[in-house]
Amino acid sequence: MPRTRHDLVNRALAELGVVGAGQTAAAEDFDEIDKAVAPVMSDLATRDIWVWGDPDAYDDDAFDHLAVLLANARARAFGLASDEQKRLLAEQRLRGLKPTILSGRTQEIEYF
Repeated sequence: MPRTRHDLVNRALAELGVVGAGQTAAAEDFDEIDKAVAPVMSDLATRDIWVWGDPDAYDDDAFDHLAVLLANARARAFGLASDEQKRLLAEQRLRGLKPTILSGRTQEIEYF
């Protein structure tokens, strides 16, 4: 079952150690990560690492790797150093997944 953007942002905050199990993130912290989702996903698509279709549905296989990349991209905003090794590993894992269905919608065929 695909996970939502909200789930992804919360997972990235947990990866950073900003929120613990059962805690709710502060609105400012949530917004800091949330505004990074589109640029990070766009960067991954531009470099042909991961292309996603629905901006509010993320495959379970890619979910944790995307959260690591998102957390790593905004680590400095939380006073933490970004980890190049984690980034490279997550990108490598995403390259191996290469989704075949991006949006989950059926493809419309036009007969002629």
